[in-house]
Amino acid sequence: MGHKFNNGGDFLIFNKLRKPATGKTKLMNEKAYKEMNWEKLKEEEKLANMNQIVDGKLPVVGKEHSFIPVWNLKRYKFLLEDDMPDTVHPKLWEQGKMNIKTGLFKITENIFQIRGYDLANMELIRGKTGWIVVGCLTSEETATAALDFVAKNFEDRPVSAIIISHSHVDHYGGVLGVLNYNSIGDVKVYVPKGFSTAVIEENVNAGVAMTRRSEYMYGEILLRDEKGQIDCGIGKYASIGTVTLTDKIVEITKGSDDKYCEKIIDGVRVQFHLSPDSEAPAEMSFYFPEEKSLCIAEMCTATLHNIYTLRGAQVRDPVAWADHIQEAIDLFGADLTSVFCVHTWSRYGNEYCLDYLSKQRDLYQYMNDQTLRLINKGYTIDEVGRMIEFPKSLNDEWYNSPFYGTINHNVKAIYQKYMGWFNGNPVDLNLLLPQDSAKKYVEYMGGEEEVIKKAAKSYELGEYQWVAEVTKQVIFANPSNKKAKMLCADALEQLGYIAESGPWRNIYLMGSFELRYGKLPLIDTTITSQTLDNIPLEKVLYLLSIRIEGIKAGDMDYKINFIIPDRNEKACTEVKRGIFRYLSDEICEDADVTVTMAKSILYELATTNNKPKFSEINVEGDRKKWLLFLYTHDTIDPVFNIMTPLPKEEQ
Repeated sequence: MGHKFNNGGDFLIFNKLRKPATGKTKLMNEKAYKEMNWEKLKEEEKLANMNQIVDGKLPVVGKEHSFIPVWNLKRYKFLLEDDMPDTVHPKLWEQGKMNIKTGLFKITENIFQIRGYDLANMELIRGKTGWIVVGCLTSEETATAALDFVAKNFEDRPVSAIIISHSHVDHYGGVLGVLNYNSIGDVKVYVPKGFSTAVIEENVNAGVAMTRRSEYMYGEILLRDEKGQIDCGIGKYASIGTVTLTDKIVEITKGSDDKYCEKIIDGVRVQFHLSPDSEAPAEMSFYFPEEKSLCIAEMCTATLHNIYTLRGAQVRDPVAWADHIQEAIDLFGADLTSVFCVHTWSRYGNEYCLDYLSKQRDLYQYMNDQTLRLINKGYTIDEVGRMIEFPKSLNDEWYNSPFYGTINHNVKAIYQKYMGWFNGNPVDLNLLLPQDSAKKYVEYMGGEEEVIKKAAKSYELGEYQWVAEVTKQVIFANPSNKKAKMLCADALEQLGYIAESGPWRNIYLMGSFELRYGKLPLIDTTITSQTLDNIPLEKVLYLLSIRIEGIKAGDMDYKINFIIPDRNEKACTEVKRGIFRYLSDEICEDADVTVTMAKSILYELATTNNKPKFSEINVEGDRKKWLLFLYTHDTIDPVFNIMTPLPKEEQ
């Protein structure tokens, strides 16, 4: 298929394959519309619009040497102009309209919020000498643009300190943009205990797979229109600029008997409450006593959040999550008059804020307890997701709606947390590979044409999930079957049209897109040179360890020294029994080979399929062993198959 970019950065694809809503889809969205609590929506709209100082309109942020903007809200102009379509769940449409309210907002006399420059918010606290910046957005470019917006339209102050609430990339990725923006002296970056480890484990080690799956979750390449990407529940999408990191951090810790850690930052008293293993492995809320304002980080937002994020990550602890919200209520609830979070909008008034915090808290405890109840009755992971629902006392609130997380995928994750992947049935203990079982299923069902004929009838009946499931079998049995791909794409598209969750809609529509048009190359990554510069050499070399094909390296046993002059670092490693292991930060005299290379060459070796040329490196010792080491490195496809089976050799 041909394609081109327009000036706004949209990927214009031939549109003829996208379908309108079917009659069944229209009826389902009409039903959802009639069941909406309009009073609760009005309350939420009031909060989303409250205390705006400067209208941010629809910002576009460019990137040097690229004609594709890293951030472009103009693509969502249709939300403000068009009537509600029948191809979008009505509640997601309304949430999408609120998430396009941008600009600078006043929370208290000295706390301000910037919305609309990335998936996340940036907050500014007025210190004695400059801005204390809370959250650095996803990329260097959007962070700089947000600070520029404030300087030009409100108040031009230097950056005096930075607070990063937790270890997700949409809150730290723009940190160098903030650090390099008119900062005062040695700016301290305050982060929760365990921040660096959490960043590396989640965003670097599994960064390739998470980036690929994030394409689906955030609908990166979808058109922004009534048949495409609308919202992600907590914001529009993650910007696609330069992800950065810094090792110049101050970890917030506290004594075993302390309830919180208090610091004076640029003349402002801040009380930090560590909240590990909640929405992120390393997270903290913090209270400003003089402002009577609580930043609840990402533990409370205007949606049900994720116990398990569909881009892939470790399952979060719903009990710890609920407990940390309660701890914040106990510590700061008596005096607070406002609550703000790092996505969506703020809340005001002590009574309202406490009610909001307690109802958000109860979402996570409820899902945990109800999942355990069903586990102990013998129900499996596939069953619990469809069996649990919130009582009216929880689901009646707009801010508890599943715009981001859903009960379905969250309680499945809770099941996995307690019970693991196995459902107890021995039939499922060692299933065939998907493409192998698919061939058997299709054969038993009478062949590909018969399956497609029956699936087409089911599609007419509005049985979209079943159509997707059964046509997947044909696709995995025969990836070249275009009829199966097109019918599966149609079914996924209708599932996207009725999804209340932004990520669910995006994932369905991305699957539909790739079945129709094929895969497109990735244009962003969390594993940038700016990120690798700020993690220890041991962690960079670990990226080589997870590339080793264990069988190929199984009989190897020798040491390799690495010298990286422009990092002023060296290391001794060994290849032994199929494992590449870091030994020390000094070279070993008995190493078989010593390799000296620039950090850029090391980063390329660690993150791509490119092997360094001898002209780019200096190899001393046994060159054959160095080449043998390179031979063991598996190739990585950053755009690996999702909708069709992986090649057998990659299994």
